Amino acid sequence: MALGTMYFGTQVPRNQAFACLNHAYELGARFWDTANNYAFWANGTGNESEETIGAWLAANGTGMRDEVTLATKIGARPRSLGDGLDASMGLSRRAIRTQVQDSLRRLDVDHVDVLYTHIDDANTALEETLDALSQLVDEGLTRTIASSNLTAARLTEALETPSAHPYTALQQRFSYLEPAPSTDLSPHVLLDDEVSSLCSELNLTRLGYSPLLSGAYTRADRPLPEGYEMGPAASAALTEIGNKYRLDRGQVVLSWMVRRREKVIPVVGVSTPEQVQSAWEAVTTTLNSSDVEWLERARHE
Repeated sequence: MALGTMYFGTQVPRNQAFACLNHAYELGARFWDTANNYAFWANGTGNESEETIGAWLAANGTGMRDEVTLATKIGARPRSLGDGLDASMGLSRRAIRTQVQDSLRRLDVDHVDVLYTHIDDANTALEETLDALSQLVDEGLTRTIASSNLTAARLTEALETPSAHPYTALQQRFSYLEPAPSTDLSPHVLLDDEVSSLCSELNLTRLGYSPLLSGAYTRADRPLPEGYEMGPAASAALTEIGNKYRLDRGQVVLSWMVRRREKVIPVVGVSTPEQVQSAWEAVTTTLNSSDVEWLERARHE
């Protein structure tokens, strides 16, 4: 799994964030996921998550950097404090260079392992964006590039654009339950069947954020987001399979994601070590193939 660190340094105090990172590392998790705008909407500046991870790496010695896969995202950081996503920095050549240099400074590292374009920038030619990203790979500032929140059409266009270093992974919104087709998820983009098929065709790694729908699978005080419904077949499958493996419904979702034929790596946002433990138990539980197939059938009934 990828450890989601969206609220580290804002809603999750630094000492608590350190406890999460320490426990994840002790369990065997090694994939930290952040962005250069986390979490400006939560009374933050956008610096907090990257700075928290940078401080954790520094506190654990120089050797720790090589033991974790470090991913960050650029493009969706507001130009000025108080701005929103409609005034994001975007993915021009200059904006990419500035954002990456700032992220590396906050993370206190000389490179990241995965660099995502966080949003689609329709105002910048894909050729310019991909050329600038490829240059970063050549310079060793990132090992690979990936993307997030792209429609099937824009993903196809990006991968048909000549580039020395094309995208290798895609991170989209994904969970067991699917929203109604008319649901407005913006600025999120769903990992729907069309996009997922493209990933298979093009050999892209799939990652899914918001896999637990903010706790709605397990917490009575967290209703499903607007546009989502849980039918009786899905409810029965999650409950019965959970009982079989001693997992709660949310854990079943995470286990299903990594065991299905079209595997999706869950990006699990955490705020306590207990949540880290729960997620790790889920992704390290092997569902048998018949149960995975049952879940697949039930989610569409």
